[in-house]
Amino acid sequence: MIEGNTYNRESTMPKRKEPEKFALKGDKDCWHPYSLQVLSPSKFSVVVGKILGGQYGLLVSRAGKRATVN
Repeated sequence: MIEGNTYNRESTMPKRKEPEKFALKGDKDCWHPYSLQVLSPSKFSVVVGKILGGQYGLLVSRAGKRATVN
């Protein structure tokens, strides 16, 4: 350690003028099969109903494409 080192990160970095703003979290409209496994039974049935109805998409992990329900 160097004697007399007075480097202080807080004094060298200016403070932000505005608070950070983040985008709002939107509804999830594309689902991976693994994420369906952790849902509660009631949420699972709602999501699967919307996937079968065409409102949500289902990711196909091996093909890297999105599955569609005709």
